[in-house]
Amino acid sequence: MTDVAVMDRAAATTLVTVTYGDRIHYLEELLRRAFDIERLGQAVIVSNASRSNLALLEEKWGSRVLVVRLAENTGSANGYAVGIQTALDNGASYLWLMDDDNAPKPGALGVLHQELRRLTAEVRRDCAAVLGFRPDHQADIASGVTASKAVPLRSSFFCFHYRQIPFKVWRRVRRKRPLSAGPQARVRLPYAPYGGLLAERQLFERIGLPRREFVLYADDTEYTYRITSGGGAIELITGAELEDLEGSWNLKDRYPNSFIGWLRGESDFRAYYASRNQAWFDRHVWATSRLEYWINRALFFTLLNFFSSRTDSAARLSLLRRAIQEGETAMLGVDSDFPLS
Repeated sequence: MTDVAVMDRAAATTLVTVTYGDRIHYLEELLRRAFDIERLGQAVIVSNASRSNLALLEEKWGSRVLVVRLAENTGSANGYAVGIQTALDNGASYLWLMDDDNAPKPGALGVLHQELRRLTAEVRRDCAAVLGFRPDHQADIASGVTASKAVPLRSSFFCFHYRQIPFKVWRRVRRKRPLSAGPQARVRLPYAPYGGLLAERQLFERIGLPRREFVLYADDTEYTYRITSGGGAIELITGAELEDLEGSWNLKDRYPNSFIGWLRGESDFRAYYASRNQAWFDRHVWATSRLEYWINRALFFTLLNFFSSRTDSAARLSLLRRAIQEGETAMLGVDSDFPLS
């Protein structure tokens, strides 16, 4: 693809992001890199009752920025639904979904467009998506772990599967020693986060909009799984790197293991929605063997109980049990105990 063609595709691309609270300093850096370095055409920013003065962004970049202001915080699922629909309604040829604290490194968008063009030659344009690489967020792949090991097996429970125990023990032994091989250039994924996902408008028209009742957390998992479950492909492109300007609340390196992460993570609010929605996805979408699912579930809770007793986390354990039960029985939507501020 020529440089002119890459620039044309960048100009025809609309960035879609959702913000809340007071996070304009992240947005400014995201837009600066997207517009000034990547030569992106337009950005749609959905404000979930943001406290920031987003008019400053409109003044700086003019008609290239469209801010959709919602009266209250509605969560990421509705925010991205509004943003995607707005971009489509405004004629976007390509949509690039980003978290408000993601920022592309130079050349990322051009690499993604080249890879998207290659992938659309293999599958239909309404079935192809590519994803920017976030080393902190995708640490396993960054260290050279293959997708078959980095992605949870079918019928796993909260990414736990008894058949992956030997690998996880081996990885923990090698934790301080990175794998000799670097990350693969392209990694096929069954689902993806919103942050960094690029596809043509036809794909978004085919898969529809995120399910608003997820509110936040795992809504992107369910949404993007529609791509591959419908015969499409998602490829993570490690040559298109993104920077996380703010660390994720659940990065693996923050805790000795995922069980302690669930039990000692920074807020009940996040733990509730993340575990509830993960439980829904695992039970209603990801499980292909009821037997394996229930084995993994039982082992997960056995270990969760053990670490709860070691960390004095009885209250969080009770919350997780409640959230998981509600997810498994499809009790979704905003919970009255955890309203969105």
